[in-house]
Amino acid sequence: MRSRFINDLDSIKEMSSKVNQLILISYDRFDLYLESKNKENLDHVIELYDDIRRGASGVENFCFELLALQQPVASDLRFLQMEIKLASSQKRIASHLTSAATILKEYDLTEEETNFLKEFIANEKKMALDSMNAFVNDDKDLAHKTIEKDQINNKLFVDAINYTAKLNKDDKIGAVELSNKILLFKYFERLGDRLRRVAELATRL
Repeated sequence: MRSRFINDLDSIKEMSSKVNQLILISYDRFDLYLESKNKENLDHVIELYDDIRRGASGVENFCFELLALQQPVASDLRFLQMEIKLASSQKRIASHLTSAATILKEYDLTEEETNFLKEFIANEKKMALDSMNAFVNDDKDLAHKTIEKDQINNKLFVDAINYTAKLNKDDKIGAVELSNKILLFKYFERLGDRLRRVAELATRL
């Protein structure tokens, strides 16, 4: 019975990792869009929303089932609780990715804005990979290093907002475009927060 339960816990880790792979694919699609300007890549990000949420919901349901049917020891109980929180974060990540893609479909970017997004994406892809590895492998050192990387996102957000505000001040973009681009960069800043949250969950296992 215990061996089956351990196998179930391993299955949950595998399910979470597969959801994370979909998140990484979303980031790859943003990269491809910035290089090619082909908006089909943004459509793919939006399409992945349902797959990510469905996968995360499957993890949640499996965890609740094990909590109801098993009597997990303290460490296993903590793991299941953190997995439920992880699934919730993955759903929010999917929402932010979709919102960012929707805005990008409507507004062109300057070269500088494109560079800001490329830096966001490069840092957050690394955070997404490392935070999940830290969670699955209970690697607290890697988790702490990943948490620190969110400072890069925070600085990028400030720099991007200052740049975009200057465009508006110089009458190069209007108020509506300004507000949407602020939202765009805010979504990427929030994505960094969510990925930091995954790393923080790894420190609590």
